[in-house]
Amino acid sequence: MNKVAIKGWGIISEMGNDESQIIKSWDQKKGVSGNCLEFEHRLKPQKIRRMGRLAQMAASVSEKSLHMAQAEGGEQTGIIMNTDYGSININIDFGRVLKTPELSSPMDFANTVSNAALGHVAVYFNLRGTSTLLMGSNCISYAIRQLEKKGEEKIICCGADEYCVPIAEFAKKKFGKQIISEGVAAILLEYNSESEWGYIVGDAQGGIGFSPLYEDVYDVKKNYKHLLQKALQSAELDENQIDLILMSGDAGSGIREYEEQAVIELFGDDKERRFIKDQMGENLGASAISGVIVSAVLLKNKRYKKILVLGTEVSGTIEAYIISGERRSLYV
Repeated sequence: MNKVAIKGWGIISEMGNDESQIIKSWDQKKGVSGNCLEFEHRLKPQKIRRMGRLAQMAASVSEKSLHMAQAEGGEQTGIIMNTDYGSININIDFGRVLKTPELSSPMDFANTVSNAALGHVAVYFNLRGTSTLLMGSNCISYAIRQLEKKGEEKIICCGADEYCVPIAEFAKKKFGKQIISEGVAAILLEYNSESEWGYIVGDAQGGIGFSPLYEDVYDVKKNYKHLLQKALQSAELDENQIDLILMSGDAGSGIREYEEQAVIELFGDDKERRFIKDQMGENLGASAISGVIVSAVLLKNKRYKKILVLGTEVSGTIEAYIISGERRSLYV
Protein backbone atom coordinates (compact mmCIF):
# COMPACT_ATOMS: atom_id res chain seq x y z
CA MET A 1 0.00 0.00 0.00
CA ASN A 2 1.18 3.50 -0.82
CA LYS A 3 2.07 5.98 1.91
CA VAL A 4 1.85 9.12 -0.17
CA ALA A 5 0.85 12.14 1.87
CA ILE A 6 -1.08 15.12 0.51
CA LYS A 7 1.01 17.90 2.05
CA GLY A 8 -0.56 20.93 0.39
CA TRP A 9 -2.96 21.98 -2.34
CA GLY A 10 -4.28 24.88 -4.36
CA ILE A 11 -7.37 25.09 -6.53
CA ILE A 12 -9.33 27.38 -8.85
CA SER A 13 -12.75 25.81 -9.30
CA GLU A 14 -16.51 26.19 -9.49
CA MET A 15 -16.68 24.88 -5.91
CA GLY A 16 -14.43 27.65 -4.64
CA ASN A 17 -10.74 28.23 -4.09
CA ASP A 18 -10.32 27.53 -0.37
CA GLU A 19 -11.36 25.07 2.33
CA SER A 20 -14.42 26.94 3.61
CA GLN A 21 -15.77 27.59 0.11
CA ILE A 22 -15.41 23.93 -0.84
CA ILE A 23 -17.23 22.74 2.30
CA LYS A 24 -20.01 25.27 1.71
CA SER A 25 -20.42 24.23 -1.93
CA TRP A 26 -20.40 20.56 -0.92
CA ASP A 27 -23.19 21.08 1.58
CA GLN A 28 -25.27 23.26 -0.75
CA LYS A 29 -24.69 20.99 -3.76
CA LYS A 30 -23.99 24.08 -5.79
CA GLY A 31 -24.30 23.51 -9.54
CA VAL A 32 -22.21 24.49 -12.56
CA SER A 33 -22.29 27.90 -14.22
CA GLY A 34 -19.31 27.64 -16.58
CA ASN A 35 -17.09 30.61 -17.39
CA CYS A 36 -13.67 32.06 -16.75
CA LEU A 37 -12.99 32.06 -13.01
CA GLU A 38 -11.54 34.77 -10.82
CA PHE A 39 -8.48 33.93 -8.77
CA GLU A 40 -6.17 35.68 -6.35
CA HIS A 41 -2.45 35.09 -6.14
CA ARG A 42 0.72 36.23 -4.44
CA LEU A 43 2.90 35.99 -7.51
CA LYS A 44 5.39 38.73 -8.36
CA PRO A 45 4.01 40.85 -11.24
CA GLN A 46 7.43 41.38 -12.84
CA LYS A 47 7.99 37.62 -12.96
CA ILE A 48 4.66 36.58 -14.46
CA ARG A 49 4.26 39.15 -17.24
CA ARG A 50 5.57 36.68 -19.83
CA MET A 51 3.14 33.98 -18.70
CA GLY A 52 -0.13 33.24 -20.41
CA ARG A 53 -3.26 33.05 -18.27
CA LEU A 54 -3.07 29.26 -17.95
CA ALA A 55 0.50 29.46 -16.66
CA GLN A 56 -0.47 32.18 -14.18
CA MET A 57 -3.26 29.99 -12.82
CA ALA A 58 -0.94 26.98 -12.61
CA ALA A 59 1.66 29.09 -10.81
CA SER A 60 -1.00 30.37 -8.40
CA VAL A 61 -2.17 26.91 -7.29
CA SER A 62 1.42 25.62 -7.18
CA GLU A 63 2.41 28.50 -4.91
CA LYS A 64 -0.47 27.68 -2.57
CA SER A 65 0.56 24.01 -2.51
CA LEU A 66 4.15 24.87 -1.64
CA HIS A 67 3.09 27.41 0.99
CA MET A 68 0.65 25.02 2.67
CA ALA A 69 3.25 22.24 2.69
CA GLN A 70 5.97 24.64 3.91
CA ALA A 71 8.07 23.39 1.02
CA GLU A 72 10.51 25.06 -1.35
CA GLY A 73 11.89 24.46 -4.81
CA GLY A 74 15.24 22.93 -5.60
CA GLU A 75 16.58 19.60 -6.82
CA GLN A 76 14.27 17.57 -4.56
CA THR A 77 11.05 19.24 -5.70
CA GLY A 78 9.47 18.50 -9.07
CA ILE A 79 6.25 19.11 -10.98
CA ILE A 80 4.10 16.85 -13.14
CA MET A 81 1.33 18.55 -15.06
CA ASN A 82 -1.73 17.15 -16.81
CA THR A 83 -3.70 19.13 -19.38
CA ASP A 84 -6.06 18.26 -22.22
CA TYR A 85 -5.71 21.41 -24.33
CA GLY A 86 -2.90 23.50 -22.83
CA SER A 87 -2.97 27.22 -23.63
CA ILE A 88 -5.75 26.69 -26.14
CA ASN A 89 -7.02 30.29 -26.20
CA ILE A 90 -3.56 31.64 -27.02
CA ASN A 91 -3.27 28.97 -29.72
CA ILE A 92 -6.59 30.03 -31.25
CA ASP A 93 -5.66 33.72 -31.13
CA PHE A 94 -2.21 33.06 -32.56
CA GLY A 95 -3.71 31.01 -35.39
CA ARG A 96 -5.87 33.96 -36.41
CA VAL A 97 -2.86 36.19 -37.07
CA LEU A 98 -0.70 33.66 -38.91
CA LYS A 99 -1.86 35.08 -42.24
CA THR A 100 -0.47 38.45 -41.13
CA PRO A 101 2.90 37.47 -39.62
CA GLU A 102 3.81 41.05 -38.78
CA LEU A 103 1.09 40.96 -36.11
CA SER A 104 2.40 37.76 -34.52
CA SER A 105 3.93 38.16 -31.07
CA PRO A 106 6.99 36.03 -30.24
CA MET A 107 5.78 36.02 -26.62
CA ASP A 108 2.40 34.62 -27.69
CA PHE A 109 4.13 31.99 -29.82
CA ALA A 110 6.22 30.83 -26.86
CA ASN A 111 3.05 30.33 -24.84
CA THR A 112 1.42 28.19 -27.55
CA VAL A 113 3.85 25.33 -26.80
CA SER A 114 2.10 22.54 -24.90
CA ASN A 115 4.54 22.54 -21.99
CA ALA A 116 4.82 26.34 -21.73
CA ALA A 117 2.83 26.53 -18.49
CA LEU A 118 4.87 23.72 -16.96
CA GLY A 119 8.10 25.48 -17.91
CA HIS A 120 6.96 28.81 -16.48
CA VAL A 121 6.00 27.24 -13.14
CA ALA A 122 9.22 25.21 -12.91
CA VAL A 123 11.37 28.30 -13.55
CA TYR A 124 9.36 30.55 -11.23
CA PHE A 125 9.69 28.19 -8.24
CA ASN A 126 13.08 26.70 -9.17
CA LEU A 127 11.62 23.20 -9.45
CA ARG A 128 14.54 21.03 -10.55
CA GLY A 129 13.21 17.61 -9.58
CA THR A 130 11.07 15.35 -11.77
CA SER A 131 9.43 17.50 -14.46
CA THR A 132 6.93 16.00 -16.91
CA LEU A 133 3.97 17.17 -19.00
CA LEU A 134 1.18 14.67 -19.66
CA MET A 135 -1.75 15.22 -22.01
CA GLY A 136 -5.08 13.75 -20.90
CA SER A 137 -3.32 11.22 -18.70
CA ASN A 138 -3.00 10.04 -15.12
CA CYS A 139 -0.42 12.33 -13.57
CA ILE A 140 -1.13 11.38 -9.94
CA SER A 141 -0.32 7.69 -10.41
CA TYR A 142 2.70 8.70 -12.48
CA ALA A 143 3.86 10.92 -9.61
CA ILE A 144 3.30 8.13 -7.07
CA ARG A 145 5.52 5.78 -9.08
CA GLN A 146 8.26 8.46 -9.15
CA LEU A 147 7.99 8.96 -5.40
CA GLU A 148 8.29 5.22 -4.81
CA LYS A 149 11.62 5.35 -6.66
CA LYS A 150 12.82 8.62 -5.11
CA GLY A 151 11.40 8.65 -1.62
CA GLU A 152 13.11 11.89 -0.67
CA GLU A 153 11.51 13.94 -3.45
CA LYS A 154 8.43 16.15 -3.32
CA ILE A 155 6.23 16.41 -6.41
CA ILE A 156 3.57 18.94 -7.35
CA CYS A 157 0.78 17.35 -9.40
CA CYS A 158 -0.95 20.10 -11.35
CA GLY A 159 -4.00 19.73 -13.59
CA ALA A 160 -4.83 22.74 -15.72
CA ASP A 161 -7.24 23.71 -18.48
CA GLU A 162 -8.66 27.16 -19.13
CA TYR A 163 -12.21 27.91 -20.23
CA CYS A 164 -12.51 27.79 -24.02
CA VAL A 165 -15.71 29.08 -25.65
CA PRO A 166 -15.66 26.79 -28.76
CA ILE A 167 -15.26 23.66 -26.60
CA ALA A 168 -17.94 24.83 -24.15
CA GLU A 169 -20.37 25.64 -26.97
CA PHE A 170 -19.76 22.25 -28.61
CA ALA A 171 -20.43 20.41 -25.34
CA LYS A 172 -23.53 22.47 -24.57
CA LYS A 173 -24.95 21.77 -28.02
CA LYS A 174 -24.21 18.05 -27.75
CA PHE A 175 -25.46 17.49 -24.21
CA GLY A 176 -28.11 20.19 -23.94
CA LYS A 177 -26.63 22.00 -20.95
CA GLN A 178 -23.51 23.75 -19.71
CA ILE A 179 -20.95 21.16 -18.61
CA ILE A 180 -17.56 22.76 -19.31
CA SER A 181 -15.95 24.64 -16.45
CA GLU A 182 -12.57 26.21 -15.99
CA GLY A 183 -10.37 24.41 -13.52
CA VAL A 184 -6.79 24.43 -12.30
CA ALA A 185 -5.68 22.39 -9.31
CA ALA A 186 -2.47 21.22 -7.68
CA ILE A 187 -1.49 18.90 -4.86
CA LEU A 188 1.96 18.52 -3.37
CA LEU A 189 2.76 14.88 -2.65
CA GLU A 190 5.46 13.48 -0.41
CA TYR A 191 6.27 9.85 0.32
CA ASN A 192 6.05 8.41 3.84
CA SER A 193 5.27 11.69 5.59
CA GLU A 194 2.62 12.98 8.00
CA SER A 195 -0.28 15.15 6.79
CA GLU A 196 -3.55 16.58 8.05
CA TRP A 197 -4.97 16.38 4.52
CA GLY A 198 -4.84 12.61 4.18
CA TYR A 199 -2.97 9.98 2.24
CA ILE A 200 -3.29 8.31 -1.15
CA VAL A 201 -3.26 4.69 -0.03
CA GLY A 202 -4.26 3.04 -3.30
CA ASP A 203 -4.50 3.87 -6.99
CA ALA A 204 -5.28 2.29 -10.34
CA GLN A 205 -5.57 3.34 -13.97
CA GLY A 206 -7.10 2.00 -17.14
CA GLY A 207 -8.91 3.14 -20.26
CA ILE A 208 -12.24 3.05 -22.06
CA GLY A 209 -10.95 3.44 -25.61
CA PHE A 210 -12.80 6.59 -26.65
CA SER A 211 -13.36 10.23 -25.71
CA PRO A 212 -16.61 10.63 -23.75
CA LEU A 213 -16.87 14.28 -24.81
CA TYR A 214 -16.51 13.77 -28.56
CA GLU A 215 -17.45 10.17 -29.36
CA ASP A 216 -20.56 8.03 -28.98
CA VAL A 217 -20.79 6.12 -25.71
CA TYR A 218 -20.95 2.36 -25.40
CA ASP A 219 -21.12 0.06 -22.38
CA VAL A 220 -17.93 0.40 -20.33
CA LYS A 221 -19.25 -0.84 -16.98
CA LYS A 222 -16.68 -3.64 -16.88
CA ASN A 223 -13.85 -1.13 -17.40
CA TYR A 224 -14.91 0.87 -14.34
CA LYS A 225 -15.60 -2.22 -12.25
CA HIS A 226 -12.15 -3.61 -12.99
CA LEU A 227 -10.60 -0.23 -12.13
CA LEU A 228 -12.43 -0.10 -8.80
CA GLN A 229 -11.30 -3.61 -7.92
CA LYS A 230 -7.69 -2.76 -8.79
CA ALA A 231 -7.78 0.32 -6.58
CA LEU A 232 -9.17 -1.63 -3.62
CA GLN A 233 -6.56 -4.33 -4.12
CA SER A 234 -3.82 -1.71 -4.26
CA ALA A 235 -5.02 -0.27 -0.94
CA GLU A 236 -5.58 -3.71 0.61
CA LEU A 237 -9.11 -2.65 1.53
CA ASP A 238 -12.56 -4.06 0.86
CA GLU A 239 -15.77 -2.37 -0.28
CA ASN A 240 -17.14 -1.95 3.24
CA GLN A 241 -14.20 0.19 4.33
CA ILE A 242 -14.99 2.95 1.81
CA ASP A 243 -17.29 5.69 3.14
CA LEU A 244 -17.86 7.79 0.02
CA ILE A 245 -17.32 7.49 -3.73
CA LEU A 246 -16.79 10.56 -5.88
CA MET A 247 -17.75 9.45 -9.38
CA SER A 248 -16.33 11.19 -12.40
CA GLY A 249 -18.82 10.96 -15.26
CA ASP A 250 -19.09 14.36 -16.88
CA ALA A 251 -22.26 16.34 -16.43
CA GLY A 252 -23.78 15.34 -19.76
CA SER A 253 -22.27 12.20 -21.25
CA GLY A 254 -24.00 8.82 -21.05
CA ILE A 255 -20.79 7.34 -19.67
CA ARG A 256 -21.92 8.22 -16.15
CA GLU A 257 -24.65 5.56 -16.38
CA TYR A 258 -22.10 2.77 -16.76
CA GLU A 259 -19.76 4.21 -14.16
CA GLU A 260 -22.57 4.31 -11.60
CA GLN A 261 -23.70 0.79 -12.50
CA ALA A 262 -20.17 -0.47 -11.77
CA VAL A 263 -20.14 1.35 -8.43
CA ILE A 264 -23.53 -0.09 -7.41
CA GLU A 265 -22.61 -3.63 -8.44
CA LEU A 266 -19.43 -3.53 -6.36
CA PHE A 267 -20.44 -1.36 -3.38
CA GLY A 268 -24.22 -1.68 -3.29
CA ASP A 269 -26.90 0.93 -3.86
CA ASP A 270 -26.70 2.23 -0.29
CA LYS A 271 -23.08 3.38 -0.51
CA GLU A 272 -22.92 7.18 -0.47
CA ARG A 273 -21.83 8.49 -3.85
CA ARG A 274 -21.86 11.72 -5.78
CA PHE A 275 -20.98 12.84 -9.32
CA ILE A 276 -18.47 15.52 -8.40
CA LYS A 277 -18.56 17.08 -11.88
CA ASP A 278 -22.17 18.08 -11.26
CA GLN A 279 -20.61 20.66 -8.95
CA MET A 280 -17.15 21.07 -10.50
CA GLY A 281 -18.18 20.87 -14.12
CA GLU A 282 -16.07 19.11 -16.73
CA ASN A 283 -12.80 20.87 -15.93
CA LEU A 284 -10.84 18.55 -18.20
CA GLY A 285 -7.22 17.98 -17.13
CA ALA A 286 -7.89 19.29 -13.63
CA SER A 287 -10.82 16.98 -12.90
CA ALA A 288 -9.15 14.11 -11.04
CA ILE A 289 -6.86 16.35 -8.98
CA SER A 290 -9.84 18.55 -8.09
CA GLY A 291 -11.69 15.48 -6.84
CA VAL A 292 -8.72 14.50 -4.69
CA ILE A 293 -8.63 18.01 -3.18
CA VAL A 294 -12.36 17.87 -2.34
CA SER A 295 -11.70 14.50 -0.66
CA ALA A 296 -8.78 15.93 1.31
CA VAL A 297 -10.97 18.78 2.57
CA LEU A 298 -13.77 16.39 3.57
CA LEU A 299 -11.31 14.11 5.38
CA LYS A 300 -9.67 16.99 7.22
CA ASN A 301 -13.10 18.15 8.40
CA LYS A 302 -13.88 14.63 9.67
CA ARG A 303 -16.80 14.12 7.28
CA TYR A 304 -15.45 10.73 6.16
CA LYS A 305 -12.54 8.39 6.83
CA LYS A 306 -11.88 6.82 3.43
CA ILE A 307 -12.97 8.15 0.05
CA LEU A 308 -12.63 6.63 -3.41
CA VAL A 309 -12.15 9.17 -6.20
CA LEU A 310 -12.77 8.27 -9.84
CA GLY A 311 -11.40 10.31 -12.72
CA THR A 312 -12.27 10.21 -16.42
CA GLU A 313 -10.11 12.12 -18.87
CA VAL A 314 -11.35 13.35 -22.24
CA SER A 315 -8.65 11.11 -23.75
CA GLY A 316 -10.46 8.04 -22.39
CA THR A 317 -8.01 7.43 -19.55
CA ILE A 318 -9.79 6.44 -16.33
CA GLU A 319 -8.26 6.47 -12.87
CA ALA A 320 -9.11 5.71 -9.26
CA TYR A 321 -7.57 6.85 -5.98
CA ILE A 322 -8.36 5.85 -2.42
CA ILE A 323 -7.79 8.72 -0.01
CA SER A 324 -7.61 7.96 3.70
CA GLY A 325 -7.47 10.23 6.71
CA GLU A 326 -5.19 7.68 8.34
CA ARG A 327 -1.93 6.11 7.30
CA ARG A 328 -1.90 2.35 6.91
CA SER A 329 0.06 1.82 10.11
CA LEU A 330 -2.81 3.37 12.03
CA TYR A 331 -5.60 1.16 10.73
CA VAL A 332 -4.03 -2.25 10.00
